Amino acid sequence: MRLKPSKMRKLNILKTLIDLSFLFSLLAVAGMTIFVPIYLSGSADEGPLKINGQEVSAAEWGGKLVIMLGAAGGLFFVYAIYLLRKTVAHFRKREIFHEDVIRYFNAIGKCIITSTLLTHIPLFFYNMLHRNHLGIQIDGGGFDSLLLSISLGLFFMVLAEAFKIAKNLKEENELTV
Repeated sequence: MRLKPSKMRKLNILKTLIDLSFLFSLLAVAGMTIFVPIYLSGSADEGPLKINGQEVSAAEWGGKLVIMLGAAGGLFFVYAIYLLRKTVAHFRKREIFHEDVIRYFNAIGKCIITSTLLTHIPLFFYNMLHRNHLGIQIDGGGFDSLLLSISLGLFFMVLAEAFKIAKNLKEENELTV
């Protein structure tokens, strides 16, 4: 199957945007690698850190745990971007139903869900235990939305299943011809 030039242009734009996102994410990981340990050790005389718009203090053990889990969630998200880059590379080589693409889609979904849970759930318990504030915020706009992020992760996992079915159908079709 030959891709039209306009479709290749869209794929090239997608690749460029994902590459930029990955580059900025790597810079963020480098900064996180340097500053999070300093912040957690108490060497920096900083105020509270904001995670998802909520202040978290590293002066207490719960805050340190939330910061570490948030950093781990960030790493999962960067890994999802890395896998997405690899997926687009397969698309550019016209390997649409490659076994790796199916694995990458599934792993991307799991990474997005894990990243979301590692950043949102600890904040919920931190607010409940350390601030005596029990509440859930369900926001509909933006990629930091809990529901949208989990839905996006599930979408990638469903996409992996759809690609697996399509790959099997393609292989069966090639055998019958």
